[in-house]
Amino acid sequence: MAFSNNTSPVAFFGSTGGCTLSALVKALNSGARSRALVRTPSKLTDLLASEGVSPNTISNYLVIVQGNAKDEEAVKKTLRTETGELCERIVFGIGAKPEFKGLKPVADDPSVCEVAMKTIITAISHLPYAVAPSIVGVSSTGITKVKRDVPLAYYHLYHLVLASAHEDKRLMEEAMIEGQRSGILSSYTIVAATLLTSGAEKGLAKVKVGTETAPAIGYSISRKDVGGWIWSEWAVRGAGKNERVSLTF
Repeated sequence: MAFSNNTSPVAFFGSTGGCTLSALVKALNSGARSRALVRTPSKLTDLLASEGVSPNTISNYLVIVQGNAKDEEAVKKTLRTETGELCERIVFGIGAKPEFKGLKPVADDPSVCEVAMKTIITAISHLPYAVAPSIVGVSSTGITKVKRDVPLAYYHLYHLVLASAHEDKRLMEEAMIEGQRSGILSSYTIVAATLLTSGAEKGLAKVKVGTETAPAIGYSISRKDVGGWIWSEWAVRGAGKNERVSLTF
């Protein structure tokens, strides 16, 4: 898909985090009109500059809305332009930050993924969409009950240490699926990424992609490659499917 001023803008939630930031960088460098909801706009512009996005590109293609994804009015301002145009594709990469209580890691906001996703879906239902939007959400392996999608060596890490964070992601996934079933979303794609790293981007040729019934099992993947897959394979080529994909190296 070629992007132009006639293409619907893309909404980004969680764009100061690695996966969504990477997707946003690629969107802007592709000339895609983008809208991002963030609590601290200067943090996002600094991150974009550190990724080599020029001030001119940011000025031409990005609208930053200051606010919280739990606030329906802020979400509406992100999904709808000042002229009333609506975003038809939504990239969601919000996640909690781990904190330690003693030796046990806990999420700083244990329901942020679920609540933010439900807020977005509610906001969509209150906007005058002629065609329901598509959404992609960054989740994790180790959640699906259909088939094991993590190495056995990760069992303790995923099912004990990360249990709280995964429950939030599971409820986020359920909200996406229900949003599509109810007609509020036209489609959803759940991106189940294996253990995320801050490593360099290897490129799509190095990314293994699986399905819920035939998962790709591996030990890690970089946030930049997850964002690259989201932009290239979902936003540009593949939005419109209801699916859960696993990504790993």
